[in-house]
Formats: sequence, C-alpha cells, structure tokens
Amino acid sequence: TVRTATRSFGVDDALSELEARHAAHFLRVHRSTLVARRAMRALESQYDADEGEGWAVRLHGLTEPLPVSRRQVAAVREALAG
Repeated sequence: TVRTATRSFGVDDALSELEARHAAHFLRVHRSTLVARRAMRALESQYDADEGEGWAVRLHGLTEPLPVSRRQVAAVREALAG
C-alpha cells in the first residue's frame, strides 16, 4: 500500500523495487515503510510496550509518528540534517 496524506493505493511492486527506482525521493525507515524525504519533519525517541525504547519519524500531514528501525536511524538523521 502506498499512502499519501489524502489517499491509499494498492501497488503490485515490491517495496525494494520502489526504493531502488525512487531513492532520491523516498527513504526506507522500516522494513515495511518508505517515506517521502521532503515530508520528514523530526526524529524522536518513543516507547512501545511490546518493542521497548525505539525511534519514530514525524511526517508533515500525519498526526501519528511512524516507527524507524534501529538500523535506519542513522539514515533518517542524515536525511533530516541535509
């Protein structure tokens, strides 16, 4: 599923294919999540009862933050800094 601020679309492409084709515009933040680089606003720590301490990214237009995997935290920080 591809989600925008206003709609959701079903897609048949693998996430890795979308990531490879659109790497300049999208960043993988979790194994099942790509986000638009220009929509990222902040990286923040969060606590999840099941997962414990972790990280999440805030996006323009969404109220809930999206989880960021530990292995992607550095890439998200770099994207936000640049």
